[in-house]
Amino acid sequence: MFNLLKIVPVLIVILIIIPLPQVLAQVSFAPLANQISVNITVGPDGEVHVVHLIQKSSALKQVNTITGTVQELKVTDVNGDDIQYAVIGNDFGVTIFPTKENIIVEYDLKDALILNNEIWTWDFFYPFSSAFYFPDGVDLVFANNRPVSLKDASGMNCHGCQMMLEFLIKEPINVNEIKWEDRKFPVIIRTVDEINSFNFDQSSKKLSFEVSKGNRFITMIIPLELLWNPFQVFLNGEKILKHEFLQNSTHVWLNVKPESPGTIEVIGTSVIPEFPMMLPLVLGIAIVLGFQIKKINRH
Repeated sequence: MFNLLKIVPVLIVILIIIPLPQVLAQVSFAPLANQISVNITVGPDGEVHVVHLIQKSSALKQVNTITGTVQELKVTDVNGDDIQYAVIGNDFGVTIFPTKENIIVEYDLKDALILNNEIWTWDFFYPFSSAFYFPDGVDLVFANNRPVSLKDASGMNCHGCQMMLEFLIKEPINVNEIKWEDRKFPVIIRTVDEINSFNFDQSSKKLSFEVSKGNRFITMIIPLELLWNPFQVFLNGEKILKHEFLQNSTHVWLNVKPESPGTIEVIGTSVIPEFPMMLPLVLGIAIVLGFQIKKINRH
């Protein structure tokens, strides 16, 4: 009679090593490992390299890989020495045997990023905190259509992340110069869409232009001395979603993604020379002087 207690562990190891269909591979063969960090590096041609740093453990642990076609899988300890591991299913993850050192699991992901409408797109999900690093020339990315600035940052962190990640490499920049009396105001537009008929109407506090494609991100950098926010944005007369961000004392960044071609109108709350930048300061000084004069008259 067979000793079942001796056979069961052997069967478990065999099941771990033999590749399983993706559906069956969702079963966890061991507790999930403690991930110290997950770094995702994106290359200029859409290639993706992933590095998991795993805390050492005296027990069997499982590391789930990020969804995609895993290539060039490598598992070592932090000293670069190979360790025992087993692949789970079709690119689902790895099972790591007990170790005395922290572990590095790294691999390339094929076809994770898709080039769509000249925009790199990734329908990303991974239930652990992940850090993304992008190629040179990428200073703005979009998470679920919301702009995320990478200015003065080496990357972007995503905690327990599920998002539609989108970005462009070396996004085209259009400079549209507005002349008002003896002054010039450059309005910068970043987009892969085609911009035509750019116009500024001072009386209606409005910037307008035509887009020929639609469904592309359009980021405007607007001088506050020209047009003051908050803004309202319209596509063919219909109000659309907008994001204002990166505002400082001189400029504000405004992003939209029109669903179709047509006329974009950006309407501000005040406009040159209706509300010049120095007016709030002048008003403040006048109010203070007014109070001082009243005090003198009382005495």
